[in-house]
Amino acid sequence: MVELSHYQRIIVGVDGSKQARLALEKAIAVAQRNQAALFIVSVLDLGKLIGVGQAQFGFGALDQEVLDEVKSKMERRVASYHDLAIKAGVPRVEMHVTFGNPKLELAKNLPSLFKADLIILGATGSNAVSRMLMGSNASYVVANAQIDVIIVRTDSTNETG
Repeated sequence: MVELSHYQRIIVGVDGSKQARLALEKAIAVAQRNQAALFIVSVLDLGKLIGVGQAQFGFGALDQEVLDEVKSKMERRVASYHDLAIKAGVPRVEMHVTFGNPKLELAKNLPSLFKADLIILGATGSNAVSRMLMGSNASYVVANAQIDVIIVRTDSTNETG
């Protein structure tokens, strides 16, 4: 019989999607079962926010007020996830919301920062053409992370939505 790893420091990436919520539920269960620290992270992609807002600085400008609102909204969502994990009995829960390249942050920078031994992400919701053009965050993390990665496709009862 193969002995499974005892994970101690788990990162779960969230972005507000249904797939991320499924990943969060599984991450809470794994963290609780292992009595592990859980780091709930959201990386807001500046590239996808270019042109959002009312700034008068020309094409591609970012409105700081809009960026602050986007970050604040995600921080509130992540705080609610934090509360869920605490109520479920996860011994240590931390939140991290930042701007950056989600692929690089999730695959390399955040695992190093938090000394993580597991990353849990929701499966991508984008279609095949979109994945070929952009690549999904999940597939990039699977290919490039130096630690274990779990991609979640089902709910807590292992049923597909």
